[in-house]
Amino acid sequence: MSKTRICIVISTFYPLVGGAETQVLAQGRRLRERGCDARVVTLRHKKSWPAQDTVEGVPVLRVAGRLLNGRERLPKTLQQLLYTLALIVLGWTLWRLRRQYDVIHVHQLSLLTLPAALASRLTGKPMLVTLHSAGSGKTTEEDGPASLIAGPLDPALPWLRIDRQSWTDGDLESLIRLGPPGLASARFLLRSVHAPIVILSSRMKLYLAGHDFLLPGIHIIPNSVDIERFRPLCEADGECEQRARTVVCVSKLRYEKGIDVLLQAWRLVQQQMPEAQLLIVGSGPLQQTLTRMAQALGVTASVEFAGLQSDVPAQLHRGAIAVLPSRWEGMPSAVLEAMACGLPCVATRVSGSEDIIEPGVNGLLVEPEDYEDMARALLTLLRDPARARQYGQAARATIENQYSLDHIIDGYINLYQKMVDNPFWQDSRAAAPR
Repeated sequence: MSKTRICIVISTFYPLVGGAETQVLAQGRRLRERGCDARVVTLRHKKSWPAQDTVEGVPVLRVAGRLLNGRERLPKTLQQLLYTLALIVLGWTLWRLRRQYDVIHVHQLSLLTLPAALASRLTGKPMLVTLHSAGSGKTTEEDGPASLIAGPLDPALPWLRIDRQSWTDGDLESLIRLGPPGLASARFLLRSVHAPIVILSSRMKLYLAGHDFLLPGIHIIPNSVDIERFRPLCEADGECEQRARTVVCVSKLRYEKGIDVLLQAWRLVQQQMPEAQLLIVGSGPLQQTLTRMAQALGVTASVEFAGLQSDVPAQLHRGAIAVLPSRWEGMPSAVLEAMACGLPCVATRVSGSEDIIEPGVNGLLVEPEDYEDMARALLTLLRDPARARQYGQAARATIENQYSLDHIIDGYINLYQKMVDNPFWQDSRAAAPR
């Protein structure tokens, strides 16, 4: 397996940072450390990003920069056309590089799978897809607005209404927008290349079934975390008291992450524990709106918007409790990282979090958008530091036993090996053009 070459395909990558990008970088780095030749092929959304790059030892090729740079300023129809052309360029790139990889690994079951599957079929190289988000489970008009949780605020306030582009739904959303023919084409292509689908959580199987995408070869391989980088803090006794009063949320500031729900919960927490502090680490399109909400709710003095931070472990070490109020997820890296740092998590009962967190053992779960229950859960841990430490120790043990980076990489390496050795692909490679 040491010489196996993996071409990792993802639509966005560093310097854009999110859960999928974080996982791809960590896995690519560890695969190379384990002797595999892992490389990333992605889209070049800004011309200022180098076409060829190396990120933490992982080679990166960015394509279609001339098509994608500045497209957000163009009419929507033209944006879609340029993105379609960029996908064609990406497919051509995979064909051109066919002698440099043995496996195509696509992250996100989206439009990206179409050119990758065509390249797989033409080159005779096996392909697999990792599904990253199970979506909201709700039917939403493509351009329909949504509202942030108002709580005691006037729900008619115009700034509570947000544009459809402020969030992303599940991986399949872009294929669903193509209509039944688009979904059928994607299913046909994936079946034709015998592409396994890797899901991150148990709920994702229901998501695929709901869209008739339960193809043969479904594997559950959850997200992972580097337990050497993310580890509990060795602190001086004098630091414990301040940390015990601080809750940390690491998240993009997007609608699906539910930070508005957290702010509503925090208002209730403040009423009973005014000394508590909330640290929100991350950036996103709703940053100004959420800052305005914190002001309107009167919690600004106890909330720090820290913005995007490169040293996430250091930010997690500033608190003793973590929270993630997502409306929907795939398997949140933020929860894995916080638990690896020995923090108990209060999270919503969504895909991934409900698999990782065992309520009353290593954290607490609440229903999405239920800010009153979230406040109660946060107060439970803030008022009982001993229980919080107990849950945190159990959280670290959970990560070490089930979600460490090396453990998850073992699963992927075994899957890559089975694909390369599969007689179907051995015959396909023999028949493919050189």
